[in-house]
Amino acid sequence: MSQPTSHSRYLNHNNFGNNATINQGDIHYNVIPGPLPGVDTPTYVIPYPRNEDVVCRTYLVKRLNRLLPRGSKFHSAALWGLGGSGKTQIALDYAYRRCRDDKCSVFWVHADSKATFIHDFKTIANKLGIEQAATADGKDLLRSVRNGIEACPSWVLILDNVDNLELFGVGLSTDEATNSLYEYVPNGPTGTVLWTSRDARIAGTLVGAQRGIEVPSMERDEAIELLRVMRSEEARAEELDDIETLLEELEWFPLAISQAGAYMRRMRTTASEYLSLLRESKHRWDTLKKTEFDRHRRHGVPNSVLDTWTVSMERIQSENRTAYQVLHIIAYLDNQNLPRELIIQISKCSNEDAAVELEELEVTSAIIRLQEFSFLKTRHIEDDGPSYEMHKLVQEAARYRLTLQGLQGTPAQGNLLQTETSDEVYYTGIALRALSDLFPTSNPESWGQCERYLAHAVGMGNWAEISKREADTSELLSRASGYLYDRGRWREKEAVDQKALELRRKVLGERHPYTLESIASLAAAYHYQGQHEKAKACYQKAMELRRQTLGEKHPDTLRAMTLLGQVYQSHGQYKEAEALYKKALPLQREVLGEKHMHTLQSLASISGVYHYQGRYAEAKPIKVETLAIQREVLGEKHPLVLWNIGSLAATCQGLGQYKEAKALYQETLDLRRETLGENHPDTLRSITQLGAIYHDLRKYKLAEALGKEALELEKKMLGEEHPYTLQSKHNLAVAWRSRGHSAEALSLMQECVQGRCAVLGPDHPFTQDSKKVLERWESSSGCLKGIRRLLRILKRKLWRK
Repeated sequence: MSQPTSHSRYLNHNNFGNNATINQGDIHYNVIPGPLPGVDTPTYVIPYPRNEDVVCRTYLVKRLNRLLPRGSKFHSAALWGLGGSGKTQIALDYAYRRCRDDKCSVFWVHADSKATFIHDFKTIANKLGIEQAATADGKDLLRSVRNGIEACPSWVLILDNVDNLELFGVGLSTDEATNSLYEYVPNGPTGTVLWTSRDARIAGTLVGAQRGIEVPSMERDEAIELLRVMRSEEARAEELDDIETLLEELEWFPLAISQAGAYMRRMRTTASEYLSLLRESKHRWDTLKKTEFDRHRRHGVPNSVLDTWTVSMERIQSENRTAYQVLHIIAYLDNQNLPRELIIQISKCSNEDAAVELEELEVTSAIIRLQEFSFLKTRHIEDDGPSYEMHKLVQEAARYRLTLQGLQGTPAQGNLLQTETSDEVYYTGIALRALSDLFPTSNPESWGQCERYLAHAVGMGNWAEISKREADTSELLSRASGYLYDRGRWREKEAVDQKALELRRKVLGERHPYTLESIASLAAAYHYQGQHEKAKACYQKAMELRRQTLGEKHPDTLRAMTLLGQVYQSHGQYKEAEALYKKALPLQREVLGEKHMHTLQSLASISGVYHYQGRYAEAKPIKVETLAIQREVLGEKHPLVLWNIGSLAATCQGLGQYKEAKALYQETLDLRRETLGENHPDTLRSITQLGAIYHDLRKYKLAEALGKEALELEKKMLGEEHPYTLQSKHNLAVAWRSRGHSAEALSLMQECVQGRCAVLGPDHPFTQDSKKVLERWESSSGCLKGIRRLLRILKRKLWRK
């Protein structure tokens, strides 16, 4: 690197007058020109030019104006929040607004270190014409500047980046505080001091507890305006959705939006293209770490989204080890809904000295410190304690920093026991261990706990390879899959099963029992979404591999046989399904016993296939027998019991026993609402079935109301082409027809037929049923149109006569 050119400056034979000042070296301040300072002449020392494009954050500006009004009294306030949230820009805007006051001097001091504080005080000394500025140093200089500012008729001092509050005596002992910089902060009846800091403790220490203003992410309209300003282009109507999505991805964060807008302007990139860069993992960090020159920000200070919080993270690391650990473990969890219980568990798992129990007060202290730096925010308070959230970009920055340190071989853990593992492996491993401890096996009593930690558990699949604990991760995902199965959330379950299967294939192999379990679980997700071909292929594979590895009579092999039969049944292949059920049932009776859950389900499946073949008289006694045993073994509210009550109701309906069927359907619906919830697919199925029986009872208005309710919820929860949704379309169309809404009925039945042809195939019995109804209606409609046409002709002839 070339050496800077030396400067020679000579001031020989001069004759300076009073208040003359000399500065040797480069001046890095934008000093607003004006007359030489005097009693009534304001002085301005502001390091940045006015930001003509500043986006007004109305709420914050109004609060600041209320706390710092113009007048003859001393006022102070503080802006605090995450680095990059816009504190300095709000302060800069305030500074220039105060410059409009004829007699108000405005001064700006960088206060992130003692060195920058003293440097900027020297600059102010020169500007104020303090005679000893060139020779004075240390305390004498600082006192002189303080006194000089206080002597101004009206003044404003901005202390920017006061992130280390200890410099100003906060947290120090009485003896230590005597050397703090706070002594040199001016006071007096005509002045105003505005502080900016990343540390929330500034409110209640350096300013009054009620005089701190948190600077959060932007409001929607503010964010849109900032992006418009930075990219120097009005948003086109066709890209408004992309802009909204981009701002959501950046979580409305000012620094990220500014950098995005500057990049888009320079590279002539659209919102959609920039969003694509963010969503591609290989480009995301490259995009977020880019910096653009900004004349309104301090030069030489990290300015990218990924680097801006490094100073704060390093401070936490030096102050509170538990807080530092928690921050970096949470970086690998979902950013929302972080219960206190989870943070406590994380802290326990990261406690290296198991013999020393971690005090809850220590965890509380860690949480508070992270909140003070705006890394954690309280989301809401629940019965079992508060829940928190972390900005996604903070998580990203923490992960980026760990990855960078790993590449550079400089672990951030400090004096940790696991010296042979990288930080990423360590922190992801702790996150996995904590979630494995907290995520229970699914049952109705544990569903609340499962839901609380579901997003975190599912997200661990993203870090399985980094943590080097693929098998443990797959086990956690398997538990999450079981919960999603119980809740009827098939689409979510499919994605979880795919990841668990991928991990198990990698570390356990294709034939391991756990891998086969994941194949069967994925098959179930396909089956309940109506993707029968995919389900059939998975179940066949699971059954064959289990037969080869476990044997013909192993319970898992027999269970796979029954499940494959259910797919055949759903596909309308009733004979194939019946053959599989009858092959599995006697072996299950032999191996598992008469009252085992799997034996009972195979027996119920046989009665079900009889039902779909129209063999209602054969199906009913089997269903009655099976249901009685299931109620005895499993209890009245078990999902399988409820399923078979509904199945028995359907058979009664097929036999024309409508009142009995109605009572059973109503019982099923009530119990499913109670145990599964209003929006569970099985509950929606019960609503559809109850509506159908009301139609059979000629209560068409009730049938229509229930049909509408079920269809709207199924469209929302399951999608337009789910088999349950298509059945509801069929039933509602029939109800409309009976209510005299022939046109609406015909249109909906056409939708149903098209959907069933696409999903089930044109030869499926359900498709054939809907086709026959549609053909009958269309034929009837055609005849009616012909009759109406004939009547019009006859009417015209009669009129002519």
